[in-house]
Amino acid sequence: MIKKLIFFFAWLGIIVISVIGIGYITMPQYFSTIDTSSLIFKAVVFNICLIYICISILKLLSNFSKEKDYVIKNEHGSVHISTDTVKNLIKEILSKDSDIKGLKIDCGSRGSKYFVKLNLDMVSNNNLSNKTVDIQNLIKNNLEQKLDLKVDYIEVKISKLSIRKDSIE
Repeated sequence: MIKKLIFFFAWLGIIVISVIGIGYITMPQYFSTIDTSSLIFKAVVFNICLIYICISILKLLSNFSKEKDYVIKNEHGSVHISTDTVKNLIKEILSKDSDIKGLKIDCGSRGSKYFVKLNLDMVSNNNLSNKTVDIQNLIKNNLEQKLDLKVDYIEVKISKLSIRKDSIE
């Protein structure tokens, strides 16, 4: 909550500074009455600059320290589930399917949305569209049941598709 409040004031300040800059360029006669050599003016500008430098450093540090874990909060506290746990569960779920050979998984959250991206090699003789929908539903249902993880979207990318030899003959 405090971070949101800080960044609200940061954006508000950016808007105010932008409006003042545009006003100074378009109507300089209104700004010529301000004494920019006074100690009070310099102190105010220095403090504003200092605040914006601190906000920039906070934002920069928060980008490098983002949590990749999925957090489930309840009345007893919170449970952190790592992306490796989610990946291992998906591998376990899809290892039972003999049609899926090579599997690469990318998952995480963007904002409040959790995503899963699958890159796989498949051997199939069935309808490909139905098979990918089945994979998406299987993953979504298992993650919701076992981890209480609500997945917003599951992207399936098939890198290599082979037709089963017994279906050709």
